[in-house]
Amino acid sequence: MSTPESMTSPTLVTRYGAPKRRLDRRGRRLTIVLALVVAVVATGVVALVLNRPTLSPKDVGFAVHGPSSITVDFDVAVPSGMRGRCAVQALDERFTVVGYTEVDVAGTDDAPGSAHRVNLRTTSLAVNGGVDRCWSLP
Repeated sequence: MSTPESMTSPTLVTRYGAPKRRLDRRGRRLTIVLALVVAVVATGVVALVLNRPTLSPKDVGFAVHGPSSITVDFDVAVPSGMRGRCAVQALDERFTVVGYTEVDVAGTDDAPGSAHRVNLRTTSLAVNGGVDRCWSLP
């Protein structure tokens, strides 16, 4: 495609810059191939992340022992051979964290899940306790 003579006049080129060139056939092919490679790599990364085994915590209960301690019971489903850590916290009536600890968990071939009981020291009276989240360890 050629540009009209008026579009390439020195005055217009000085003022607005030269007209942009379109990609030739080779440039378009290269762009398409690169986009496909990026899409395949992104799909692979997403598949790996989504297929990773996860830890599944379940709160069982809690018992408040006064303004300075609470006991939290929870179960965690851990895939065999995997190690993880769970954050256990106690909350007061304003949903402020008043007690916190981390518990290591590991999966075994014998049982898909494990039960845990954790005693937490608290800075004030807790009204709730449970697992905040769990994550895998390398």
